[in-house]
Amino acid sequence: MKRVLPVFLAVLLLAGCNNDKKVVIKGVFTVPKEGVVYLDQSQVDRSTRVDSVELKRGRFKFVTEVTGPEFYQVRCPGNEFVALLAMPGENISLELGKTPVAMNYTVQGSPGSADLRMLDQQLLVTKTRLDSLRTIYNALSTEELAVRGPELEKAYTVAVEAQRKFNIKFVIENISSMSSIQALYQRIDENTYVLYQPRDLQYLKIVSDSLSVRYPVSPHVRALKENVTSELNQMYINRISTLAMQMPVTKASPELPDINGKMTSVSSLKGKYVLVSFWSTTSEASMNELPLLRSIYNDYHRKGLEIFQVSLDPDPERWKSVVRFEEIPWISVREPDPANPVFARLVNINTLPSNLLYDPQGNIINTNLTGRNLLIRMDQLFNQ
Repeated sequence: MKRVLPVFLAVLLLAGCNNDKKVVIKGVFTVPKEGVVYLDQSQVDRSTRVDSVELKRGRFKFVTEVTGPEFYQVRCPGNEFVALLAMPGENISLELGKTPVAMNYTVQGSPGSADLRMLDQQLLVTKTRLDSLRTIYNALSTEELAVRGPELEKAYTVAVEAQRKFNIKFVIENISSMSSIQALYQRIDENTYVLYQPRDLQYLKIVSDSLSVRYPVSPHVRALKENVTSELNQMYINRISTLAMQMPVTKASPELPDINGKMTSVSSLKGKYVLVSFWSTTSEASMNELPLLRSIYNDYHRKGLEIFQVSLDPDPERWKSVVRFEEIPWISVREPDPANPVFARLVNINTLPSNLLYDPQGNIINTNLTGRNLLIRMDQLFNQ
């Protein structure tokens, strides 16, 4: 018996260690629901399916193990999901309601998951508000845009800034929590981070420093630390293409050289609608925008549209090479000193790509119209 006792204690100890790592996730739908529920682990650059279970009387249960804080998604029938931040030993209970599930669920037993719920629901409220503003904006005629456009743009800016301040407040109050990573990397849309201002880099740096001390081996923290410089540069290149950026109306238009040295200015193009596009060949987002610009140019150049593309490339030879390789048909010029760009500063350009739309009289009538919004605006100007 004396020899068995230590072995028995060792078994108990091992069982205790496993329990310390175990995470139980239980859920119930308060409305009738059938199908399969999936548990995905959200990793640094991808999501991996961990488990799946068939709903039984609207209930499901997952059991997994973690050695530190981990992000998960519980994916429900209908391709809806809720995000979790699980800690070792947690027993997480979910109660999920009607669609949209992300706005109608509760979570208990996991403070980190409760934080994610608050963050995601606030962002969904903001997205709904912005979608409503876009719908109204896109439905306006040219005449209505002149009257209501500034009001809608201001409302858009206010909503985006309110969400940004909400996330900053959360980060400051939860500087040592892994949930702050969610607040740092939330997006308004695919290319738009909530924390889009260059000065927001400070919050990523602070969180990175704090979490690196508390969770030094976490892959999420390591990724954050590595990305504070390199990844953030790309984030700011892709930052918000907002309808509401307040741009001063200016007719100042310096002459800039094309690849052959010919000097051209926007003011020399009066009588046409001119889309001024600021870009750089080193910006992936700028390069991805070229097919859209080519399509717009082909459709509307003969109807009175000119594209005046301004490069902020530090290497003039790279810019010239890309213009020739892409066979860019519109006017392509370059700021001679991209570190101190005269034209870009005059019109408050501080992110790439960005654009301005001039009317035939030389007045700025729109700023940062991208994607579908740009296509709609072109259609309004030339097809109606």
